[in-house]
Amino acid sequence: METLQTKSRRQILLEAIRTVTGAFGLPLSPNQERDILTYFLTLHDWNRSINLTGIREPDLLVYKHLGDSLIFEMFMDEKTESLLDIGTGQGVPGLILKIIRPQMYVVLAEAVKKKCSFLNYVSSLLNLSGLKVEEGRLEKGARPEAMPEGGFDMVVSQAAGSLNWLLDLSVKLFSEKGKIASLKGPSVKGEIDAIKRRAEGLGLQVVVRETLLPVLNHERVMVLFERAHNKS
Repeated sequence: METLQTKSRRQILLEAIRTVTGAFGLPLSPNQERDILTYFLTLHDWNRSINLTGIREPDLLVYKHLGDSLIFEMFMDEKTESLLDIGTGQGVPGLILKIIRPQMYVVLAEAVKKKCSFLNYVSSLLNLSGLKVEEGRLEKGARPEAMPEGGFDMVVSQAAGSLNWLLDLSVKLFSEKGKIASLKGPSVKGEIDAIKRRAEGLGLQVVVRETLLPVLNHERVMVLFERAHNKS
């Protein structure tokens, strides 16, 4: 692999973006590719002075954060119109999914002020309409101020807490035909049996799908909750 001394940061990021989207077979428009590149350039800049993510290498930023976001995209319905990302951190997956699906209404919930500042800055920089940043810790039973009528089509969380925690926060926030999605590492398998029993008591069914993060080949487990009456 060439070093930063022989290859520009922009080139490294762009090549990584094209590698990841190619692995998913996801074509990007020139505007989408530009916006994703701008996002990662900005994230890398901010991360030098504000700890937004523990990943410092520009290509690894893309391989992990874009890769994880696109795993979520794989499990989204074509007609998903609204999404809530709980504990979004630096905008993974919600902000990236907004770039991929610009017509989707997205709310990013984040408790850490400096991360909200970053999210608001990027949203303004990319002129992302239909995206809201809600600062503060989302508590059990609370409803986001920007919640659409009937709830969100999808509530997502990228390794922000336990499955029980996510259910506590999300069970009244997603629409009748919507779903909750949590992307985890392989250690989540120890939670699955207990969460299936709890979900059944809430009228939900659980779907578990194992996959790999492209390029890095890290194990990922997608856990999906949806209302039992929506299952075929």
